[in-house]
Amino acid sequence: MYYISALILLLSVGASFGQTTHATPSHQQIYAATDIAFKHIDRNNDGIIQERELEQAFIHADANHDGRISEKEYEMGGSNHAFRQMVFLEMDNDGDGFVDESTLLGQYSIMNTNNDLIVSRAEFDKFYTALIENALQHHGYLLG
Repeated sequence: MYYISALILLLSVGASFGQTTHATPSHQQIYAATDIAFKHIDRNNDGIIQERELEQAFIHADANHDGRISEKEYEMGGSNHAFRQMVFLEMDNDGDGFVDESTLLGQYSIMNTNNDLIVSRAEFDKFYTALIENALQHHGYLLG
């Protein structure tokens, strides 16, 4: 259900943890990562994410303009937080090493729980926190 991404990313995770650890992250560390990702996507700083902002984040991250984001592109153009590598793996739901725009837009639909065509901070936080928690559950550790 949360196979999407925030780059979303959503693009958006490195500073909270060391290179590799098996420690369970705190809620504060997860929230810090969601905060970084939200600020990365909310380009006009109005406290909401519109679909076009997510599309712009995707275009920004897609450095070679092939319509999909590789892990390298995600890390270079996405938000910089401790979970970013795991989040990418979680968003790459078919395991081909890429996240495409349809995956990202599907995430937007899932985040927009009240169907008002905008994603509030609360909706984003709920979605992205679940995405990080799923990534931790599936991958079990932070990657370096």
